[in-house]
Amino acid sequence: MAQSSVEIDLATSVPGEPFWFSTDRRVSRDRRRPPATDEGGPDAVCGRALANWIDSERRARLIVTRDLDVMWMNEAARRLRDEGEAFEMCDGRLTPRSAIIAGLVAAARSEEAGCAVVPGEGGRHWVAWAREVCAAPDALIGLTLQRARSEIRFQALIENHLLTPSEGRIIEMLLAGAETGRVAQALDISIETLRTHLKHAYQKLGVRSRGELFAEALSFVGP
Repeated sequence: MAQSSVEIDLATSVPGEPFWFSTDRRVSRDRRRPPATDEGGPDAVCGRALANWIDSERRARLIVTRDLDVMWMNEAARRLRDEGEAFEMCDGRLTPRSAIIAGLVAAARSEEAGCAVVPGEGGRHWVAWAREVCAAPDALIGLTLQRARSEIRFQALIENHLLTPSEGRIIEMLLAGAETGRVAQALDISIETLRTHLKHAYQKLGVRSRGELFAEALSFVGP
């Protein structure tokens, strides 16, 4: 099946060099390609529809490099940029309010979207997802930001699944974006002990990965 492409505006555009992203789910290393000749064909039409769909989505979506250079953002992300609550931009580069977002982008992989709960102003929280959408050497990261509608009740999650205090503390730190090594160091326990606590916690929560953990945690975000 031929792979189609869609032209979109760059947040930091290069004159005369349009940016293209693939509408095929397969990874393409070549992000800069000549435009399709059949602009009225099904692939081109579906590509434009996809671009419009993403641009009109309520969640803020950005395509960034690992160095946080912004390649593209949708309308929700542009509004968020203007508000300045979650991030700002300087010379085309994303400047997050929280280092958690930068860490999430740096650690993003293609196999599964990384997720973290990011504290915001006034006690509000953000949920951020990051996933590698274009492979190295020109890796691009898809970053999604969504404002939590109320305070995330981690304690309710812990109590509902009968986690022990140690398991609950580990889960809270993971949900806050900490890596397992830092969690073990902060709690002064070995990696082996941490893995044992985490295995038991995952069993109680009915999850098998950090992605599933965040999905379960989001069910405890109030309406």
